Amino acid sequence: MALSRAAVRLVRATTGRAYSLRQFTEEAFAAQIQTIADTYNDGRAIWPDDTPLEKGRSA
Repeated sequence: MALSRAAVRLVRATTGRAYSLRQFTEEAFAAQIQTIADTYNDGRAIWPDDTPLEKGRSA
């Protein structure tokens, strides 16, 4: 999280615009979803899936 906060502060300082951790997170998710679509779904959109995922290990 510290690296993410630093990136947000860098955007704010460099551009002078309002930029939030939420905006950073949304952009990061969108970019990763696009990468996965390009890599594993032949560039096609990934459709929403409301099926719960199995529980994973805690980090």
